[in-house]
Amino acid sequence: MIENPLSITLVKDIAKCVQILSEKFRKWPYNFFTESDAHSYLYYSFFRYGSPALKSLYYSKDRKKTVLIHREYPTFFRYSQKELKLCKLHEKEGTCGHYDMVVLNPAFIEGHEIQQVISKDNTIRQTVQFADNHVLAAIEFKLLHKPLGQNLKDEINKDFVKLGWALETGQAKEAYMLIFNRYGKEEDYRGVLDEYQKKRPEIKLIYQESYYDNGKHITFIK
Repeated sequence: MIENPLSITLVKDIAKCVQILSEKFRKWPYNFFTESDAHSYLYYSFFRYGSPALKSLYYSKDRKKTVLIHREYPTFFRYSQKELKLCKLHEKEGTCGHYDMVVLNPAFIEGHEIQQVISKDNTIRQTVQFADNHVLAAIEFKLLHKPLGQNLKDEINKDFVKLGWALETGQAKEAYMLIFNRYGKEEDYRGVLDEYQKKRPEIKLIYQESYYDNGKHITFIK
């Protein structure tokens, strides 16, 4: 299958802007008080450093204009959050989740009416034609500002599973898991992330530690 040149450009832009966010966190961890600060900086980077195609407005099929970048965008698959089990398409079992941020595929916007693109209503969602890669990038964030507890470990595992499904179902072309740690060294957890990567090598993982210990700035990235 021949790749769309616009899609190639946008995917490269996304990778560049994610790297800019990563470098900013490495240098200035206390620019990020909350996870939302990381969301905001990536959003800014898309519009500051991205190509015109990334920050353009695109017409939906019913001639409504929208941008490609959106937060809290719904999954088009349903799953059991308790059992972490993927449900069949259009089953009532399970629920749809959300990605922290997405970059939509312009072709998906142009081929659907705006309410289908927004996809908040389940009835409307079922009218969508499921073209491959209607999300160019699905992105999940975590910001660690205290010792890593079991609840947060479980959340990260669920995010990995959800991103894996985004790729398996064809909803997303790329999937990013961005974990920024400004609390301190989590050497044991690095091994856990290695295991996640072995299971889901197609997910683009950035794990970064950037913290201060007795006045010394210490960084680690994988």
